[in-house]
Amino acid sequence: MVVACPMSDEQAELQDELVERYDRLRSQKIDPRVDNALAITTDGRKLALDARMLSADSGDFPDSKINALVENVHAIWQRSAATRGTQMIFCDMGVHPTPWGYSAYAEVTEKLVASGVPREQIAAIGDADSDAKKQALFDKVRNGSIRVLLGSTQKMGTGTNVQKRLVALHHLDAPWKPAEVEQRDGRILRQGNENKEVAVYRYVTEKSFDAYMWQALETKARFISQIMTGDNALRTAEDIGGQELSYAEVKAIASGNPAVLTLAETDAELQRLGILKKSHADEQFLARRNVRSLPDTINRLTEHFSALTSDLNTSTAHAGDPLTVGGHVCDHKDMMVILCERLDSLPATVAFTRDVPLGMYRGLRFGLILDPRYSPELYLAGATKRVTMLSRDHHGPRAVVNGLERLAGSYQSQCSTARQDLEIAQGQLRDYESRLGQPFPHEAYLAELTALRDKLKASLSGSVPEPGGEAPATAFELAEQIKAVRATRMIEASPERGERRKLSAEEPVTARIQRRKRVGPEAETEAEFDDMAVTGYVATSEPLAQDSATAREWASEPEPAYRERVSQSRQQELETSVA
Repeated sequence: MVVACPMSDEQAELQDELVERYDRLRSQKIDPRVDNALAITTDGRKLALDARMLSADSGDFPDSKINALVENVHAIWQRSAATRGTQMIFCDMGVHPTPWGYSAYAEVTEKLVASGVPREQIAAIGDADSDAKKQALFDKVRNGSIRVLLGSTQKMGTGTNVQKRLVALHHLDAPWKPAEVEQRDGRILRQGNENKEVAVYRYVTEKSFDAYMWQALETKARFISQIMTGDNALRTAEDIGGQELSYAEVKAIASGNPAVLTLAETDAELQRLGILKKSHADEQFLARRNVRSLPDTINRLTEHFSALTSDLNTSTAHAGDPLTVGGHVCDHKDMMVILCERLDSLPATVAFTRDVPLGMYRGLRFGLILDPRYSPELYLAGATKRVTMLSRDHHGPRAVVNGLERLAGSYQSQCSTARQDLEIAQGQLRDYESRLGQPFPHEAYLAELTALRDKLKASLSGSVPEPGGEAPATAFELAEQIKAVRATRMIEASPERGERRKLSAEEPVTARIQRRKRVGPEAETEAEFDDMAVTGYVATSEPLAQDSATAREWASEPEPAYRERVSQSRQQELETSVA
């Protein structure tokens, strides 16, 4: 709940002085050690709390937010007396007295006591200067002995577990960051609170820095939430304001002009559009690059698929042919003996990697690849050359025959995989070609919003129009125009998670094509397919040639050796298929 309080005449005069200080900073060379924007911003926040934070001559304003706070806290204290309900008051300024002796903390305490709240039921977190004293204080708040606790975000944030009896939490001032607001609210909105309903109050001095601070915090929190939940295409986010306000913002606040927040929101929207435009440019670069490279990939995959198909046909046509070893046709009885003799004749070690032809199997050549470091590999070659690894200790005739059967039996699945790789690459090419040359879809919105933002910034800074020129629109009129443009053209956020399958802006083209092949085109509309952004993933140009049995064999090796084997085999197969 927001408790809006009017600004006193003294606060208004002091705020005008802040604007004059900004004028001097802009027009004169002021030593930053004497005065600077951050000091003025800090004074503006103090002024929003109470005029006496800046001036010793100011008096107590009856309608100030401190008086509104005291009245509200006292009323809640009375209503929750039966359950000994407790309250927390957050204020980051006014903790220590000013040089003239004014302290917001002391005033809140004195006025609560004057209204009837016992002094022993009021405490400030700063009075507990050790961990033991803090825990004792927290125990008193939890059991209701202390019913009003005052403190800053830093001292009363994380680790303050006093929620048991909390019925109300009061923000007397506004922090800088949304995370600090979350820390404050987290003291009461948490498990362990025995109250079914609680209240959170925010006290705002109208036309002061308070109004801007709370509105900016809301904008920041919404902006950060979009990043954290993935509800837009942004990869980075920045605060719309730092620890100091610009001259235009201060002047707009002093005049009660809400257009300053519209300017901040517009800057955030333009940042988002800028990132989307950069992503579009990156997509166009990827499209140009892949439109050039994918035809070569498609040619290689086409040749590889044709070679596998040829070997499959050969293997099928000669499925009944006997095994041939070294030119000798072997029948089923002596096949193992002849193959064993041939294997025994091979050297136990070799100085370099070499291929040793052994014979023919189903019309295809087969043999061993001997390596000085690794176990022998069995290959089966026709138009392509495919390999499977044998054990270093068990690579006898039975292992060779079993390996040949595995290789020959996996041609069908390898053809299917090669066909799928080819279709994916062809689909990628069509996808990139359809995207190539497309303009940025939000270019007009970006240009219009940029022009209005620049006009609004000039209006807030008080720029004087050229003589004889058309009278510029007021800041209020420009802010309304910006709101109207954003309402009709602002990019919508992605659907909420859980409502339907979310189309990720990061989904690779390959994954998209594979998913559409699995579920069928009727499972999603063409519009959904076109809306998915390309992020540069392309189909591998290496055919996926290893069968599942071989993969299981390779996976049993230590990881480094396994990876090296996979790399070597794929390279050999690719070189053979291209040759």
